[in-house]
Amino acid sequence: MSTAQQPQRFTERAPYRDAFDIDYPQENLEGQLHAYRCKACKLATTTINGRLENHKPDCAYRLSKAR
Repeated sequence: MSTAQQPQRFTERAPYRDAFDIDYPQENLEGQLHAYRCKACKLATTTINGRLENHKPDCAYRLSKAR
């Protein structure tokens, strides 16, 4: 693949593409300017840390990605 065909964002290139999952719907934590959480399971993004397995086991987003 030539450099023109390489994805521009580092999260779209290997090994990051397979290592991090950050496309889940997020919402702002109430009363905190730069803190977010998953809309489905309500865990903070710092707890999830870009890993699908760090969402709650019954998280709708996690379950949809496991299929």
